[in-house]
Amino acid sequence: MRGMGVRAAKLGGWFIMILLAGGLTTCAAPSSPQKTPLELALEAAANRQGQAKPTGAGQPSGAPGAVPGQGEAVSGEAVDSLAQILIEAEKEQHPLAFYFLPKSEQGSYVDWAAALKYGVIRPVDSLDPNKKTMPPIDFNVVFKVKGDLPDVVYPHYPHTVWLDCRNCHPKIFVMRAGANQVTMNGIMRGEFCGRCHGKVAFPLFDCNRCHSRPKPGKDLIIPKAKK
Repeated sequence: MRGMGVRAAKLGGWFIMILLAGGLTTCAAPSSPQKTPLELALEAAANRQGQAKPTGAGQPSGAPGAVPGQGEAVSGEAVDSLAQILIEAEKEQHPLAFYFLPKSEQGSYVDWAAALKYGVIRPVDSLDPNKKTMPPIDFNVVFKVKGDLPDVVYPHYPHTVWLDCRNCHPKIFVMRAGANQVTMNGIMRGEFCGRCHGKVAFPLFDCNRCHSRPKPGKDLIIPKAKK
């Protein structure tokens, strides 16, 4: 099964690699308690937001980003960069690792399809290399919408590239035509597609991503520029 734990571990590992590449960590063993680069960045972020408490006498002094017990210091530029990331991540209420992933056109949400396409993430079925994998399902489901609004096209492929069928079936969607009374109100309450979209995937106001099949003679909800 494609577990969420596997994906979280891969994202966490990728984030650690970014920190290492940016020179935010060092291999030297500390000789005394120290502030980690993340703690330095958190302190810098709090200072920017006016939330920092006065520095105590027992805290290390010296150049910004100094790490006690080591001959090197974390660069101030690196600390500032991570501090800004922390501030932005707090505003969006998304995990910090999401900051480094491709963003959707509407809102600061992760574009998971782009992350897969460009190899930013490479999900695996199992930690067991000998376990048989299930190929993605290339199958679209069309939800007919009343009135002039475009119909909704749900593509299985980008979802099943890294999700298991059991992530959605049968608890969220019953696998029977006409069995799921999907409504926008329900989605906005966190049901159906709203279990992910608007939380960790592109937002609900990115209308054209789902309502992608216009009725004959009609346009998309958000008209695109004419070429």
